[in-house]
Amino acid sequence: MGSSNDTIGGCIALGYGIRATCLACWHARELDLPALAAKLGPEHGALHADLVPKLRCAECGSKRIALTMLPAHVPTWGGST
Repeated sequence: MGSSNDTIGGCIALGYGIRATCLACWHARELDLPALAAKLGPEHGALHADLVPKLRCAECGSKRIALTMLPAHVPTWGGST
């Protein structure tokens, strides 16, 4: 696995999270990185251009998604939103 946060596996190893926010309806959810690693592989890129084409809002179906990297020391929202 990577030693930086530019891959899914690297994010997991370093304790980073990624929050996806829909730019159409503002629904937000933290991505399940272990599930993404299982589906796409741990070496798959974790940057905006790597992930956004594969995402769709669970609420409204929009593909207009913004990503926010959540460093390990920053608390995340509790539970699914």
